[in-house]
Amino acid sequence: MKIDRFIRSPVLASDELNLVHDQLSGPHRVLATLLRKTAARVSEGLAVRWRYVTPTSIVFIKTTTKTKQTRSVPLDPTLAKELSAWKQLVNPNGDPDAWVFPGRNPDEHLTRRGFDHALRKACTELNLKGFSSHGFRRSFLTSTHQAGVPLRNLQAISGHASLNQISVYLEVPEQAKTDAVMLSA
Repeated sequence: MKIDRFIRSPVLASDELNLVHDQLSGPHRVLATLLRKTAARVSEGLAVRWRYVTPTSIVFIKTTTKTKQTRSVPLDPTLAKELSAWKQLVNPNGDPDAWVFPGRNPDEHLTRRGFDHALRKACTELNLKGFSSHGFRRSFLTSTHQAGVPLRNLQAISGHASLNQISVYLEVPEQAKTDAVMLSA
């Protein structure tokens, strides 16, 4: 459980992530989907402009990433549908330089603080303790790794500089430990 910015955000199962998503609205809901489906950091998601959303991918440009490396993440169909509907609301003229998540000031994007506040409120409603915006990233990486996706593939999606760094995000459930012990000879 994450308390006062210490300890890691818990990894949530798909049904729990759905509940969080359903508690959010407007830009917070769309941003949660983007984080959930791309393993992006919240700062990367907030800094996306419409020009970087293509029919097949989302590009996180190097000036907005922690590693200062541009990366492209394939566009999940659920996210594509949600972004399309969102674009009709916030960018009907199709300005490629507009923020995907505009803030109150047209020159700025939604703030991290605003998203964190909405997420905390949603988690309080659901009695989910310790879940933070980074939990979307941890949940994506853990669930896809458990589904058999190779670590190098996950590294290309998440933008981690090394496999050692990505391993910190992976949670090993108790059942997986038990299964591993039962397989030993």
